Amino acid sequence: MNFRIYQPATSLAPYVKQYYHLQSSNPGLINLPQNLFSLGDLYMVFLQEGEVIFQPSQHASFRLPEAAVVGHFTCHHQIMVKGPVKMTVVQLNAYGCYKMAGLDMSAFNNYFRDLLKQDRECWQQLSDRIGAHNDITTLDAVLDKSFTNMMCTQTHNLKQVDEIADYIISTQGYTNIDRLTKKFQISRHTMERKFMEVIGLTPQLYARMLRFREAMRHMQKMNVEEWQTFITNNDYYSQALFIQDYLFFKGEVPVLTEGTAIAQMPVGRPVAVA
Repeated sequence: MNFRIYQPATSLAPYVKQYYHLQSSNPGLINLPQNLFSLGDLYMVFLQEGEVIFQPSQHASFRLPEAAVVGHFTCHHQIMVKGPVKMTVVQLNAYGCYKMAGLDMSAFNNYFRDLLKQDRECWQQLSDRIGAHNDITTLDAVLDKSFTNMMCTQTHNLKQVDEIADYIISTQGYTNIDRLTKKFQISRHTMERKFMEVIGLTPQLYARMLRFREAMRHMQKMNVEEWQTFITNNDYYSQALFIQDYLFFKGEVPVLTEGTAIAQMPVGRPVAVA
């Protein structure tokens, strides 16, 4: 299996975070890298060969079309990939899809959207360009050029949501709706409406995702005794609330015994927790 990670052009930050390319000639089921689809981000998937099926725990399964945006996953999900497979994945931040694709995220309620059914012809052109590009070492240049051109023609205003989302990220999710409304001088209803349109989540759920993701990153560096102290004394979590979030986002109850606890899981960034 050939798996490559590329860094996008600086001019595309913060909307585009990374590019991935996965290619395998093996038939049958293929195990994806654990950090390919992680909690809190959106992904564009361009599939040239193979089959990708997502099974959310609280939603019917779906098969990805040739070009799609997938996320936000607000519950545990499983991914099944059948090879031979050839796919390119673009990792976006929370508001990158609205900025790049111009989609109203409030209607994005089935976890994915077929890009080739959108009005803009650029998605078919990009899909064709990726499929025709044989040198994977320079694939990032193709993607950089395409997304830079899209940015130049994009007219969507992020409506202050990018500033609010970046602030929530800077606090690692440790904030609340009252603090946000006061800081940005905006009503709760307007903030939630704008967040749903641009990101597809409420600010409360987005902050909850980030708190959980950050807690997981800290806990993977701790031993079992430190783990239990952390979830008891953390500014947000009680142990009961953490277990509730763990079950919601990962679909299982955390194991607290030595050798199998969360603290003993391999450390990696970004951490795939959805």
